[in-house]
Amino acid sequence: MRESGELDPGADPRELSVAVIAALQGGYLLAETMQGERPLMVALDMALGQVKGHVRTCAPA
Repeated sequence: MRESGELDPGADPRELSVAVIAALQGGYLLAETMQGERPLMVALDMALGQVKGHVRTCAPA
């Protein structure tokens, strides 16, 4: 995404990827503990929302 210009220059792809993986692992753990998928869905929605917040609306010229 950074190479194609889709990601804001100030965004750190490594940090964003760690956040997504952490949300996936934490959400999965909570889903297993609570015996329902909702915690996983909420965690992933929030993590992907964070990534989307760093996506450029217009590609650079």
